Amino acid sequence: METMALGLLLFFGLLNLWVFHRFKKPLLPLALVLFVSVFVFFLSPVLGLLVFLLGQTLAFYAAGKR
Repeated sequence: METMALGLLLFFGLLNLWVFHRFKKPLLPLALVLFVSVFVFFLSPVLGLLVFLLGQTLAFYAAGKR
């Protein structure tokens, strides 16, 4: 179960990185969120997914304001 969750986290994280790169948005916040969420995922999978969702939301919000 955790393997599937990690796979989905990485898939959507990399997909979002590609979208940000394609539309010339800053990649650093998104890359940091992906790194931190994968790190936290190994401590607690549920907390890692929550960090991922919150971080992605904030990164998209920040990119939309520019």
